[in-house]
Amino acid sequence: MGLLDKANSTTPTAPAAVPVAAPAAAPAAVPVAAVAAQPVAQPAKAAKAKKAKKPKARPKGLPSEFEIASGTARFTGSLANFIINYGMLIGAAFVVIFVNSTVANSASILGAMALYALNVFIIPVRFGRNVGQFVSRTKFISASGNPPIKIHAVLNSMIGFLFLIGGTLVMFNMSELGNGGDTNGIIWFGVGVLMMSLMIIDRQFKRASELNQGMFDRAFSAYLVKHVPTASEGNTGWALRLESMGDWGDRFAQRQADREQKAAEKRAAKAAEAAEAAAATEAPASDADAADEDAA
Repeated sequence: MGLLDKANSTTPTAPAAVPVAAPAAAPAAVPVAAVAAQPVAQPAKAAKAKKAKKPKARPKGLPSEFEIASGTARFTGSLANFIINYGMLIGAAFVVIFVNSTVANSASILGAMALYALNVFIIPVRFGRNVGQFVSRTKFISASGNPPIKIHAVLNSMIGFLFLIGGTLVMFNMSELGNGGDTNGIIWFGVGVLMMSLMIIDRQFKRASELNQGMFDRAFSAYLVKHVPTASEGNTGWALRLESMGDWGDRFAQRQADREQKAAEKRAAKAAEAAEAAAATEAPASDADAADEDAA
């Protein structure tokens, strides 16, 4: 008995079973097509801030009844002066080139020069304004409110003419710059370059000025302002006829304003369409995000 008891005491006992945790269930596979189908939310483009319009520059001491001419009025006056001053000159050049007639050539050149002299010398000296300023209803005045001296209008009108003469001199004497060129030709070439540079310098002055003043405008302290006819001017005869040309300028300016307004409306419509398209693409993305949160 003692041996049995000893054998039973030495028999190893089986260890207790340890519970094993069940493996976690694998996440359900998401179809690739469903992931690809979900639209990716794109960040909306920041709207460009509109530049604040700068207040119109105004010279010190200018009387309050005068208003600086607008860009449209300046363009209208420049266009009218170009047609009057150089339209006939360009036509005369074509006549000289293509018409083999001394009488026709002489008549066209004399007519162009007479029309140019009328608008550059006679009308400004007599009425204080050229045809372009009558058409655009503008005029030059000094800071004190008085018209500048007559030579100012003549010099301003001569810039374009000197540019054409200078270009002609440069074109006909350019061949003299080579070896063995004529000294006189080289001198005339330099004169032509000098004449052409006057317009370039004048343009640079206008770009650097808030009031769009050229070099002669600054030299004579002259400003281009809107012209309002007064009873004291006594517009009769030719003065009245020239003043009536402003009606054409008013119609031209109104057409320019209508074009600008239509262009602004088109830009606003395109901006609204772009904003609606951006909002439409953001809406499905937000719905998909909300559905994912509900499923989680």
